[in-house]
Amino acid sequence: MGYRFDDKPLKPEDMIPRFAVRNGATAKIALGCYYLGKHDSKLHDFLGWPNPDHQDMICQELNNFRLFNKKDKTVELEEIHLTEEGYDEVAIAYEDSEYAQYLITEAAIDEDDDNIIRVKVTANLPEFTDKPIDVRFTVFVRKTSETMIDSVCHGFISVLPGAVYPGSPYPE
Repeated sequence: MGYRFDDKPLKPEDMIPRFAVRNGATAKIALGCYYLGKHDSKLHDFLGWPNPDHQDMICQELNNFRLFNKKDKTVELEEIHLTEEGYDEVAIAYEDSEYAQYLITEAAIDEDDDNIIRVKVTANLPEFTDKPIDVRFTVFVRKTSETMIDSVCHGFISVLPGAVYPGSPYPE
C-alpha cells in the first residue's frame, strides 16, 4: 500500500503555536502544564493507520478516540502542580524584533490552578502596516532555589492591524 507524500512539506514555523492580538488590544493566554503518561504506542499506531475507511489519527488528536468507539485513551495527561514542585517565577523572552518593545507583557502562575500559566499581552504598535506582524517568544518557569530554568512554550504573538487606543502607554 502506498503512503501519502506531501509535495509541500511544512516549515518548522508552521508547527509553532500562534496567539493573535489586535493592535491596541490585550490577549489573555492560558498555558496548561501536563506530564504525558500511559502512552500505548501499539494501540495508538493501530488507530492511526490510514486506509480509505479509516482516518489518519497518529498523534494528531491524542484523546479523541470516541470516533473509533474505543473506551481506553492511549494517553493520559497528569497536571504539573508548579508551586508544589517549587516553581515560583515566570518570565517571557522575545526574540530580537523591532516590535517586541511595543508588547506589554505580564505572566504568572495561576493562583487557583497552579498547573496553568497565565500570560497577558497588550500590543501597542504606534504605526502599523496592513499585514500581521509575528514576534517569536518563549515562556520560562524557574525555581528560585535552583539555577535550572524550564521552557514552557515557544510560539508567535501575531499582532493584527488595528488602531491604538488614545493615550496607550508605549515606549517612544
